[in-house]
Amino acid sequence: MRPILVNIPSKALLALLIVATLVSIGVDLWKGRKASKLSLSSTPLYLGGGALLLYLFKSGPWTPVPIYAYGVMLGTSLVLGWFVAMRLAREDGIPEQEAGTIYMWTAVWAIIGSRILWFFTDPGPKNFVDLFKVWQGGLVAYGGMIGGFLASWYNCRKRGIELLRWADVSAPSVVLGTGITRIGCFLFGCDFGRVSDVPWAVTFPGRSELAENGSPAWQKHVFELHQLSESAARSLPVHPTQIYESLVGLGLFGLLMLIRHYRRFSGQVFVGWVVGYGVLRSLIEQFRDDADRGVAAVVGPLQLSTSTIIGLGSTVLGLGLLAWLVRRARRDPEHARLWELPLGLATAGGPSGAAATDAGHASPKVAGAKRRKRR
Repeated sequence: MRPILVNIPSKALLALLIVATLVSIGVDLWKGRKASKLSLSSTPLYLGGGALLLYLFKSGPWTPVPIYAYGVMLGTSLVLGWFVAMRLAREDGIPEQEAGTIYMWTAVWAIIGSRILWFFTDPGPKNFVDLFKVWQGGLVAYGGMIGGFLASWYNCRKRGIELLRWADVSAPSVVLGTGITRIGCFLFGCDFGRVSDVPWAVTFPGRSELAENGSPAWQKHVFELHQLSESAARSLPVHPTQIYESLVGLGLFGLLMLIRHYRRFSGQVFVGWVVGYGVLRSLIEQFRDDADRGVAAVVGPLQLSTSTIIGLGSTVLGLGLLAWLVRRARRDPEHARLWELPLGLATAGGPSGAAATDAGHASPKVAGAKRRKRR
């Protein structure tokens, strides 16, 4: 467990941000020296804004700025997901500029959605300000997926891009991000599993310089279950559920890339993600023991947490979507392969969008017949 990777001196970081802001302004001025109108990029604004926020919200007399493991893994997942999405977007005929904009808004609303769902399902004490402390962990994956999906739907519709075309581009990025981010969960110590004696069980530390209050697993075993004393150096052995989900994310990434290679219709990759993650996440939930997931009910041996309910529900919906896509592909295999067709003929937002796509791809003979009929 290493929740904080490194502490950066506040004054040094502030000086670095100020210098970087001035350098970026100088670069913009140099590039636009021959232009009739001065145009600055947004980079100085971001750097300068970061410096201002650091100065205004520093805690104490220039205390070091902690770089959290979870935040680093989350940022890494977004960067790598960007490159994957841009490559797949080019393969599927989506302009890189449009794909980048959709990806950005999808990522923003994924973080917002995951944080909001955490805020309402985590039973621990918190206040409204905690909602914005994303770097300290506390994101519910399904909240992010719901928020990201809604953002994707809106932005694809706005740009005339079929949703199923974009869904097959973004799904591999999502599961890759899941695999990377869960490593951050492991380093942070959250999302831990039940007490177990399996050979690969892990223990998390008690109070230390890295975690003044001890790891979440240690806190539960000491203060809630009273299975350990406060002098215990480590928690009881537990299932490393963070690693389970990381392996699921990386494994699904490989599977989805394989499905992309052999796919027969658009939406096949997306369904593979929805069903695969829904089933596997629901299974992993049965081994988790943290309070963040919000257990809604216990039915026999099954714990119906928030993610279990959403996972099972999404699996059923995914199978229904798969059946509909298969029928659609059999009826019109050419128009079901959106990545082979010109972009912008329709916006596919579900069955109605697919019908619009079929109408948009109608042959000249059929289209002519329809026009004569309207006359």
